[in-house]
Amino acid sequence: MANVEDAEKLSEVLQVLANPIRLKMLALIAVRPRYAYELSKYLKLSYPLTHLHLNLLEKAGFISGSYVEGPRTKKVYRLNDFQLVISGEILRKIGEKLESP
Repeated sequence: MANVEDAEKLSEVLQVLANPIRLKMLALIAVRPRYAYELSKYLKLSYPLTHLHLNLLEKAGFISGSYVEGPRTKKVYRLNDFQLVISGEILRKIGEKLESP
């Protein structure tokens, strides 16, 4: 995940993390890689809704999915290494960008 020093990008990342379901998914994937079906059963979500949340997490860079060959090809999701820090310095840089013409 890239440094977020833009108000729009920071807002997008925080919106992804603001959902309790996605936070639970991240926590479960942090323990070990997971399949969408496994997450949908554990969290009692429909399979399409599970995929929607996983796609948002993947797009934001928190997880990566890769296909595993077998009798049925499945996509397994792994946690990406990331660190989220919102400091006064980062907010100041965002503010300075907003002020400049």
